[in-house]
Amino acid sequence: MNNYGVFARFYDSLCENVDYEVRSDYISDFFNAENKNEPKLLDLACGTGEFTKYFKGKGFNVTGMDLSSDMLTVAKEKVPDAEFLLGDMRSFDFGNSFDFCICCLDSLNHLTDKNDWKSCFESVYKSLSKDGVFVFDVNTVFKHNFVLADNSFIFDEEDFFLAWDNELTDENKVRIFLDFFIFNGKNYDRHSEQFDELAIPTDEISEMLKEYFIIDGIYDDLSNSAEKADSERIYFVCKRK
Repeated sequence: MNNYGVFARFYDSLCENVDYEVRSDYISDFFNAENKNEPKLLDLACGTGEFTKYFKGKGFNVTGMDLSSDMLTVAKEKVPDAEFLLGDMRSFDFGNSFDFCICCLDSLNHLTDKNDWKSCFESVYKSLSKDGVFVFDVNTVFKHNFVLADNSFIFDEEDFFLAWDNELTDENKVRIFLDFFIFNGKNYDRHSEQFDELAIPTDEISEMLKEYFIIDGIYDDLSNSAEKADSERIYFVCKRK
């Protein structure tokens, strides 16, 4: 799996349109956290720690975990009073120590093997306490096939230029090519990265989950409405069995 080196450096700039506060409020509404003293939350695939920061501000005792040491370096600078761990979302076990787990901004789509999704769900199950709640979002099959697909996107920022190209390589799988042109004071240095993302139909995700979780709801992005035919992102709200 990609360590997202240069991507980590500019990730927050590329996510300026993500309203983390709104999304954190939306997610926390699914948690019955007021009955717990310093509820423990696992921020799975935490990236640069932006959700960790907001949930710390809400009084959660947050542990962030990510496979990218580059992402964690940024996260530790941003939230120095949080705990961050280098770890693989496909295999971990914290022994029923967390009340809640989140996995945000289509992090699960970076797992390109369906068996890895199932392993991740099992690991979350092992790490949640009784009746623990797991909330995650995913990019939909619709988004992969009709929004990302073979499209390109351009980001022209003050200190870098990014050409973002997508290629639909397989059923519901997109290969993402990132070409960063970074200003060094005189000219631009080019850095290239690529990774794949997989979208899985909602019914298949639900089938994977049912061994470990009761699904309380599947919602269109930032709403209490059901998934639509053209939903690009959906949230799963699950309670540990």
